[in-house]
Amino acid sequence: MSRSAIIVALLTVVAVLVAAGPAARRFATPRARETATINRPPSWWRRAIRPGATPPPPTDSEMAAWCDQVASGLRSGRSLTAAITETDAVWVPRAVLPSVGQAVHRGRALADAFEDVPADPSTPRGLAVPVLTASARLGGPAAPVVERVAATLRARAAERAERLAASSQARLSARVLTVVPFAVLAFLALTEPSVRDAASSPIGLTCLVLGAALNVVGWAWMRRLIGGRR
Repeated sequence: MSRSAIIVALLTVVAVLVAAGPAARRFATPRARETATINRPPSWWRRAIRPGATPPPPTDSEMAAWCDQVASGLRSGRSLTAAITETDAVWVPRAVLPSVGQAVHRGRALADAFEDVPADPSTPRGLAVPVLTASARLGGPAAPVVERVAATLRARAAERAERLAASSQARLSARVLTVVPFAVLAFLALTEPSVRDAASSPIGLTCLVLGAALNVVGWAWMRRLIGGRR
């Protein structure tokens, strides 16, 4: 085997390993991924780099942990207002319902304070807000209701992690098929004069542009097929 073939093979292996790095996390079990999401460290460094940036909304797992904490406060004897405001005040890395706590501290009723929070049920916060609003307006034992919301959010997080794990092989294939052709072409262009001559010709340039365009289109197509809404 020639030296060029060996180097091409090594570059291919390196490209596969680089592409496999982000995809390797997809093989984790849903429970492990959920635990890692709940216990991940605070994102203070992101706020330090971009102090004016809007913090991202909570994930399903983060919102489920928040609901568990609120339910724990309710079962310890706190009111729904106290449980929500106290949990939100100490929640790391960010408050889940900051506008609600501010409104309550200004003297607004809890049920009315929820009116300013978007209630899109497809989001973790939007799934919990209508339940909390109904509990604040109607009264009654709220701890079991909040715990059921947390269980629903955890199930949704596990289902999302399962879909990500199932599509990890396709993601890896998309990365490899996108990275390897460019890596091999760059190496051959540096080591083989005949490749440089062919690439510099009008036909060669046309083939390179067409191949690169098809490669990008294929990457975007596969990303759209396996990406979906997480």
